Amino acid sequence: MINKNLKRKIFDRAASTYDAHAVLQNQIIDNLFERLDLIKIKPSFALELGCGTGRTTPLLQKKFNNLNLFNYDISEGMLEFAKSKNSLGLFSLISSKKNYYICGDIDYLPFKEEVFDLIWSSSTLQWSNNFDKSLSQVLNLLKPGGLFIFSTYGPNTLMELGSITEEIFQRSTLNYFYDVHDIGDLLINLGFKDPVLDVENFTLTYEDPKNLLIDLKKIGATSGPEIKDSIFLGKSFIQQYKEGYEKFKENNLYPATYEVIYGHAWKSIMTEGQHPIKFK
Repeated sequence: MINKNLKRKIFDRAASTYDAHAVLQNQIIDNLFERLDLIKIKPSFALELGCGTGRTTPLLQKKFNNLNLFNYDISEGMLEFAKSKNSLGLFSLISSKKNYYICGDIDYLPFKEEVFDLIWSSSTLQWSNNFDKSLSQVLNLLKPGGLFIFSTYGPNTLMELGSITEEIFQRSTLNYFYDVHDIGDLLINLGFKDPVLDVENFTLTYEDPKNLLIDLKKIGATSGPEIKDSIFLGKSFIQQYKEGYEKFKENNLYPATYEVIYGHAWKSIMTEGQHPIKFK
């Protein structure tokens, strides 16, 4: 189980460093947005689950006219950065586009049912302690014909780090990542219509494997299963960690694997003109 109070504090601390280190997460947002570009939808009310520092906000506001966007995140620190970057200022008084910022947990979504035309979530679902419940709430919040579009991580994510730390601590130190087929089955079982999912693999490389730990710390992606990130900073651990990473070394570089799952699905029967996009 993920310690949510601890996660909130970690994300708060990482808010000021997130943008500089979230290279992959930003690329995933861009890739997910390309998929959204292929889908015909004109939302008036949208919810972003896990808005972080607000990178998606201007993309959605530019694409959709008259959009009311609800930015939802567990970290007040992240929300403050999002507000400062995406403030409409005096323009908000005359603009039909509105941004709202709400602090809360993805496991508990405090909104009325059937209020959103679009729910977007990128690199966030893996922080849920109850994946089924979170997706069920998403379905309830969507209007009939509404779209849920998301990215999350598959089981091969950080396989090198997971292997090394499991040898050191004799237990898993990573979150549980759902398989793409399990996610697809879950969407169907919950009542989503026409789910479409695809997988993309990324490999980040480092000259020093310690820099992977630094990146994870700077974006707040540490201490998932109630393990304090301080244990990853001790000299003894760092030495064992570096030694363990040697078996993965290629061309003098240390790889970090990410399995990224993209998906979208609809609520109820799709209206005319709305069709799922197939990805190879």
